[in-house]
Amino acid sequence: RSARLSSKITRRNFGAGQPESQSQQARLFEGHSTAPEGWEGPIYATYAAATVVITLALGFSPDTSINTWASNEARVRLQMKADGTLEKEEFGVHYNTPEKIGFFAEWDKFQMKAANPEEDDDDDDDDEEEEEEEEEDEEQEED
Repeated sequence: RSARLSSKITRRNFGAGQPESQSQQARLFEGHSTAPEGWEGPIYATYAAATVVITLALGFSPDTSINTWASNEARVRLQMKADGTLEKEEFGVHYNTPEKIGFFAEWDKFQMKAANPEEDDDDDDDDEEEEEEEEEDEEQEED
């Protein structure tokens, strides 16, 4: 029965079909040369480099969502409570800062271990200074 109904139903165009637009009949770049002009290569390379840079910048950007901040803040507060460095939480105080978690103290310890302030690692300058002093002494002896 549905086959009989589909043969009776026809599409009505109300007298005419959709006319074809003149812009659809035109040739693309008519009257213009399609040969490469020399600027296409650098532009494509620039677009590719910019795409790579933007992709890397967005891929390695820090997560600044409120959920991430709240999670990190809660983790630091719980750690400080477990360590005994936080007795009572204060409203409006951020605890996940380098000063509060002792980052700078750890950094200072690392710097003291990494570089001995008493050690002179600039031996070349000392040699040059000694040579200059010797030359000055010789000049004074000659005078």
